[in-house]
Amino acid sequence: MASSAPTLSSPSLTFRLLTSLLSSTSSQESTSFFTGPRLGSLTLSRNHDSQPIRVSTPGFMTTTSRGTIPHLSRDNVRKTPGIEWVHVPYETFLEHNPPVPSLQQGPNPLHRFLGFHPSRHIVSMSLRDPSDGRELPANTKDTISAMTIRGVKKVKPIMYNEYVAAVHPDIVFALGDIPFTPPPHSEKRVIKSLERSLAWLATGLRLTPPSSDNQATPPNIIVHMAGGISDVSRDDFATGLLEPIDGADAKALNPLGIIKLDDGITGYTFDLVPLTASLKASSSSTQDLDLDEEIVTLIRTSLVPLPPHKPRLATAVGSPHLMLRLVELGVDVFDSWFAQKAADWGVALDFRFPAPVDGKEKVDIGLNIYDEIYAMDFSRLSDQYVGSREEDQDGKAICPCIACSPKFSSNSISHSTIDILPTEDELAPPISRAYIHHLLHTHEMSAHSFLASHNISVLSIFFDDIRRFIDHCPAEELETNFRKEIERFEVYYSRPEGENGVMEKAKRRWELVDLARGKGRLARERAAQEAGMNEQTGAVLNTGVVSHAVEESAPSKVGDVDLVENVADEVLGG
Repeated sequence: MASSAPTLSSPSLTFRLLTSLLSSTSSQESTSFFTGPRLGSLTLSRNHDSQPIRVSTPGFMTTTSRGTIPHLSRDNVRKTPGIEWVHVPYETFLEHNPPVPSLQQGPNPLHRFLGFHPSRHIVSMSLRDPSDGRELPANTKDTISAMTIRGVKKVKPIMYNEYVAAVHPDIVFALGDIPFTPPPHSEKRVIKSLERSLAWLATGLRLTPPSSDNQATPPNIIVHMAGGISDVSRDDFATGLLEPIDGADAKALNPLGIIKLDDGITGYTFDLVPLTASLKASSSSTQDLDLDEEIVTLIRTSLVPLPPHKPRLATAVGSPHLMLRLVELGVDVFDSWFAQKAADWGVALDFRFPAPVDGKEKVDIGLNIYDEIYAMDFSRLSDQYVGSREEDQDGKAICPCIACSPKFSSNSISHSTIDILPTEDELAPPISRAYIHHLLHTHEMSAHSFLASHNISVLSIFFDDIRRFIDHCPAEELETNFRKEIERFEVYYSRPEGENGVMEKAKRRWELVDLARGKGRLARERAAQEAGMNEQTGAVLNTGVVSHAVEESAPSKVGDVDLVENVADEVLGG
C-alpha cells in the first residue's frame, strides 16, 4: 500500500522568525520554547513563479465555504486587502465521487477551480471545517467522519491522500482524530485519539517524494495538536512527534528523509471549537470558568516540547481579546472566522490595537447594524477609521474596504457607444450605516458583502497594528508592555460573546429579521393586518420583530384579536 501511495510535489514554504523572546522560566524550556509575542514571515515560492508570496505574522488566513469567501465575489476579493492565504475545507465537495475539484486539469488545479491566482494567493486544505462543531458519528481506526451537504461520509486516510494529490493545495492540514461526539470524553477515548492522529499523520507523510528526486519538494503539512483538555495527553502527543519512527512507518518514511514525524511537519495548529466544548462540558460552573486562561494553558503545554522555528496556528478564535492572549503566547496565524461570522450577523467591527486612551466606559468591538438606532445614522461604518476620500482625522487609519473606501473602476462595462466611462478609479463617499441597515432589513445580499469586506479589512489592520507595536517596542520591554496593552484592551472593549455581547445581540436580531421571509411570511403578515395593528406595529412587523413574536405566541384562530394586540404591545413596549 505504501509503494502505491500517490506522491506530491509542493511549492516551497518557509517560515522565518524575525523577533521573539526567549523564555527564561527554566533552563530546560529556554533551549526550545519561545514565548512572548513574535514577528515572523511565511514565504511560499513556486517552481514556475519568480515572485514569492509573503504573509507577515502575526497574521491571518481567510476562511471559505465550498471554496469561496462568503459574500465576496471575485472582484471584491481583489479589492479587499489582507486576503493572501485562503483555507478550504474539502468535506464540502465530497457529495460527488470523485470530488469535482479533482477533475480540474493543469497546474494548480485547486487555485484554478476556485478562481484564486497562484501568484497572489496561498490555498490550504483540510478535510473538516475547523469552525464546525456539529455532532458527528464517532471516528473509527480506519475512517474519519466528514460532514458533506448530503450528510456524513466516512473518509479513509488513503482517500484523503488521493484528494490532496489530485488538487495540489499549497498547504495540507493533516487528519486528526478529533472527537465530535458529545463531551466529556474518557481517558481511553483520548488515548485512541493520540494513537490514531499519529498513525494518520504517518500515512499523510507518505505523500513526500523520494529524497532522490531533487526536483520535487515535500508537502507542507500542518498537524493538529491532539490531547483534548488533558495536560498529560497534550504533552504525550507533542513528544510523540519528536520520537524516532519505528516499525512499518520507519521502513516507508526513513527513505524519504523522515526519521521522526516532526521532520515532515511544516507547522502546528490548534482547533479551538472542540477544545472549548470539552472545557465547558468538564466544568461544574461555566460562570467560574476562565476559558481564555484554560485555552492558553493547554496550548502552552503542547508548545513546550516543540521547536520554536515552525509556525503555530489557531482556528475559530472567537474574539480579538483571545487573539491577543495567544499572540502573547507566540501563536503566529489565526483564521478570520470571527470577523466573517460578525458579517453574517450584521456586525461592523470597529476596534484598534492599542486601544484608545480616552475610554471612560466599555465599548463594543463592533456595531450591530440591525439595530434601529442606525436607521437614520448617515455616518460611515466605523468610528475608529476613515475612508480613503476623507481627510485624516486625529491620526485615524484608513479602512480600504469597499464600504469605507468605495471606488468606481476604470474597467467599466460599456453598454453603448454613448456611455461616458471614467478614465481612472474614482473614490466615492463612504457607505453609511443607515444604507446598510436598510439593506439588511430588506434582505439585500450586498449588505453582507460590504460588512465582510469591512470586517476582513479591520482584522488586517488589527494585525498590522500588532506587528507595528512588536517591531517598535524595545526587546527588553516588549513582554511587559504587550501585557499592559492587552489588559487595557480588555478594559476598554467589551467581549463580543455571551448573552450581552454584541455578537449574540446581533444574532438574535438577524434571526428575527430572517423570519420576515420564507415559509409562513404571508400568513404572519395577514394575521397582523387582521388584528388591526396600527402603522407603527406594521413597520416593526416588516423588520421581523412582531412577526417573530406572533409566530411564537400565535392564537389558534386569526380572529383572536386581543391576544395578537397584546403580543404586539409587549414587543413595542406599549
